[in-house]
Amino acid sequence: MRIIKSSRFDQYKLNKNVIAIGSFDGIHKGHQRILKINLEIAKQKKIKSGILTFEPHPQEIVNNEQSHYYLTSRGQKIKKIKQLGLDYYFEMNFDHKIAKTPFDQFVEKIIVNNLNTKHIVVGTDFRLGYQGDGDIYKLKELGKKFNFEVTAVEPIMLGEHKISSSIIRELIIKGELDQVQKHLGHNYIMEGKVVKGFGRGKKLGIPTANIKPITKYVLPPDGVYAVYIHIDDQKYKGVANFGHKPTFDDNNFTIEVHIPEFNSEIYGEDIDLELIEYIREEKKFKNTDQLVKTIKSDILYIKDLL
Repeated sequence: MRIIKSSRFDQYKLNKNVIAIGSFDGIHKGHQRILKINLEIAKQKKIKSGILTFEPHPQEIVNNEQSHYYLTSRGQKIKKIKQLGLDYYFEMNFDHKIAKTPFDQFVEKIIVNNLNTKHIVVGTDFRLGYQGDGDIYKLKELGKKFNFEVTAVEPIMLGEHKISSSIIRELIIKGELDQVQKHLGHNYIMEGKVVKGFGRGKKLGIPTANIKPITKYVLPPDGVYAVYIHIDDQKYKGVANFGHKPTFDDNNFTIEVHIPEFNSEIYGEDIDLELIEYIREEKKFKNTDQLVKTIKSDILYIKDLL
């Protein structure tokens, strides 16, 4: 898969292609349907397949939402798209200039002239262009003008609502991890790096790894979770604490993970943290003995659960 950023769009004479357009944060089941149809059309037409996506997320620019949080990092998104088998990953640097570009100009310059697109696949709720001016109907009209076809894909319904990134964010914030899995098609996974902490866990006989997420992920409620930790293609059972360590009156938010029966030094390592189940809320214990006893109970639980 070729990864091409918008600063280099005009440097290539690209093959004809089918592209799916969107932010694709989370690559949830609805996104997967769109990308599957994209691949099927490309195979039928015997042309290349790809996506046109945006970095950062348009919400950060359009609505000045510096607090916008993600379901996937850029790296996770690229990895998943590659696994699905697409030929191109077109990444548009989304800034205020792009945000103010009229829809028809964006389609003509970027989608038609730069990317040589002959077919576009989007969700039925597609919106693009200045103040969301472009929708599926205008896209089809421009398709007649610039000689490309459009396929609109219906959303996947789960219960009474459609699967969407915004719904998944709400579910994570509520801690409903079983529902998150149903929407994503897999467990929620955060990429992070192991950083130095205070070393309290080691002193208590329960060493922990402090995890610094590599992007602004949506976070679940503070508490203790059963997790899998992925390190160098190996998968380990673990207990993770999201929160502020009230027993130690620490106001700094941290993500700490204990990996039972794991003794290797992983400081500085990149890891994947896969959230499985909420175990309990954070508690302020009277002393460290009570804390250690409870953590050991958590460890026994996750060993059976996982």
